[in-house]
Amino acid sequence: MQSVNLIKSNAFNSIESHERSEYKLKFKDTSWDFKTAFTKYSNHGFHTYPAMMIPQIAKRLMETYGNNAKVLLDPFMGSGTALLEATLHNNFKKAYGIDINPLALLISKVKTTLIEPKLLAEEYKNLMRECLEDKKNINFKQKTIEKPTFSNIDFWFKSQVIIDLTIIKNNINEIKNKDVKNFFLVPFSETVRNASNTRNNEYKLYRLSEPMLKKHNPNTIDLFKEKTQENIIGMEEFFQNYNKNCEIQILSEDTRDKTSIQNQEVDLIVTSPPYGDSRTTVAYGQFSRLSLQWLGLPSRDVFNIDRKSLGGIPTKDLKNNLNSPTLQETLNKIAANDSTRARDVLSFYVDFDKCVQELHRVTKKGAFLCFVVGNRTVKGVQIPTDEIILELFQSRNHYKHHNTFIRNIPYKRMPKLNSPTNISGNHAMTMNEEWIVILEKQ
Repeated sequence: MQSVNLIKSNAFNSIESHERSEYKLKFKDTSWDFKTAFTKYSNHGFHTYPAMMIPQIAKRLMETYGNNAKVLLDPFMGSGTALLEATLHNNFKKAYGIDINPLALLISKVKTTLIEPKLLAEEYKNLMRECLEDKKNINFKQKTIEKPTFSNIDFWFKSQVIIDLTIIKNNINEIKNKDVKNFFLVPFSETVRNASNTRNNEYKLYRLSEPMLKKHNPNTIDLFKEKTQENIIGMEEFFQNYNKNCEIQILSEDTRDKTSIQNQEVDLIVTSPPYGDSRTTVAYGQFSRLSLQWLGLPSRDVFNIDRKSLGGIPTKDLKNNLNSPTLQETLNKIAANDSTRARDVLSFYVDFDKCVQELHRVTKKGAFLCFVVGNRTVKGVQIPTDEIILELFQSRNHYKHHNTFIRNIPYKRMPKLNSPTNISGNHAMTMNEEWIVILEKQ
């Protein structure tokens, strides 16, 4: 039997009594944990990505709040979980995804692009034949290759790995069909990270220790083969269940700005926003950096992702016009210990409020907005993002709060401990729960 507990929202203490009817109780509901669920069906296992929403959550939100919806939006798309689920759901006619990270755009595009599995199998056979032939010729000095020269390549990759990755990338570049080429770039990107000298259980860039580096001798081509074969099997499943009537539009845009989505076009939002500024939480740019360098993106696009993300530029002070009493109270508590960290926190919500304005523009009356958020801790103060989101939306007097479900996080790629005071040995638990906030535009 599922466990459901009621928890009173702190927002009751932050707003006037006549407004309190808008705030419901929070539900601790383990039925949202999906602890034993297989999360990599269809194309969902194409590529790892930090803090991924599991597909079971997206599916349940669509089935519960989107059965009459025709247009879905994920304004913080990441690796495209919600978009892929939309293509597996019968009623959607269009699904938008927005992200500023080029790696997220590539992964999401490939995951939602239907390709005939037989074509992929044939191209894969040709690709591997060419790669193995090139490797043999290079080993016998019958062929030379020009290796990439991006910054710190020898720090992050062993020499043989660099040669093998170059062989794979050069042969992928020879593929004429753009969709097929992009398909193979995704397992290539995964191989880049798995063959690198990084600690792969981290989302930030940390190099393996010297003892671990001595043991680290990956067979790069075998890693690529294994991942590509796995993705082809996923595409076979996707091919059987794809909703051909669902148009996918992946936008390299910024939800803080006015996007190309029309006014009041969206029926349903299903999304998992960042937990906070990338620099101090989930560093999406660091996670993506090595792949994007191997994919040939300019340095300015590779190294500025975290700075361009929500909260990437700290505010000058703590003055703001955000209509969230809970945020103000939280900022005061953090600032009492560290005003710089308080400004980091504020910068994220200043940017998030710009997104709130844009989401208000593109959603229809009656649309449901579903946010899967984490309430991170800064300087020992937990930040109730779920309540702050409610206040930012409801300050516009157009949104009904239906429920907030609290789930345990069984598998998310997040650190279990951090050092909130930066003092060695002084550790605190990070986010082991998520809050699923359900709003309806009135």
